[in-house]
Formats: sequence, C-alpha cells, structure tokens
Amino acid sequence: MNDEEMISALIKDDDKALELIAKKYMGYVCTVARNFSNGTLSENDIDEISITVFYKLWRVRHDLDIKVGLPLYLSATTWNTIKNLFRNKSPVSVDLTEFEIASDFSVEKTVELNLMISCLNEGVATLSEQEQKIFLRFYLYGEKTSQIANAINISESSVRTKLYRIREKLKNYMTERGYINV
Repeated sequence: MNDEEMISALIKDDDKALELIAKKYMGYVCTVARNFSNGTLSENDIDEISITVFYKLWRVRHDLDIKVGLPLYLSATTWNTIKNLFRNKSPVSVDLTEFEIASDFSVEKTVELNLMISCLNEGVATLSEQEQKIFLRFYLYGEKTSQIANAINISESSVRTKLYRIREKLKNYMTERGYINV
C-alpha cells in the first residue's frame, strides 16, 4: 500500500492504516527528532515524541490532504512537538529589567523579513525535485550530507556540490529580486 492509499484509508477511520504508517515511518520520525534536538533528548523522549506525532496524525486524519507527502507532514509535526516539549519542559525566568530591545527593531524590518522568506520559498519552488529534496533534507530536516546521499543514492560529495549550487541559485534568485546586495 502506497502513501496515498494509506492516507485515504486513514481518512476513512481505518486504524490499520495508522499502524502501517507508523511501521513505515517510525524510524524516520525518530531520526528527525534526533536531528532536530541535536542530541539533547533521551531515547525515552524521542519515543514519546514519535508516539505523539502519530497520535496527532490520527487526530487530524479527516483534514489531511492526500497530495501533501507524509514525510513532510510528519517532520513538521515532529518539529512542532519538540518545540512544545522544550517550551513546557523548563520554564525560563527572565529578569525584564535587564531585557533590551535592539535599537534597530522595527515593524518594517519584520515585514521585510516575511517578504524575504516568501521570496526564498518562491526560489525553492523553482528548483528541480531532487534539488528541493536535498535542500529540505539538509536545512529543514537537519540531515547530514551522508544521510541525504544514502537516501537518494548519490555520493556524499555530489550532495555537497549540489548544496553549493542550490545556494548559488537561491542567492541569484534573491539578488535579482533585490534582497541580497552583492
């Protein structure tokens, strides 16, 4: 059963589909959790996160889009679960008397940053499918070049070369739109 068939079955409340998805993607979710946490989580924490991710998948099953890939949804859910875990795990007390707002902070700069991120997203959309996979695996999923090379069956040096070329393409894309001054 492929991913689209599993999602379709999941949407129809088939709990066996959830078992199949969990069996297929449990290792992936655990790897993403390890990569995102940079070794700060115990194996028990990683197990709890993976269980939470699949529970969340079950909860939103009726709202899933078949066209959105499971790996993308699962990695985003894993990332959000880790953020929430860190947020809830150790509350930070801050002495506001020592808090300083950067002198150059402004709403305009925040808007400009959001526009720049939108432009970058557009630039990523212009990349080939393989380039997008490499870019997302490296920058979004936090995978190492060796992991990417194994996953897409190319050499590690090819991954590094492609990352360099992708950065150049995106830099040119952003420069053409006035976001990077070279």
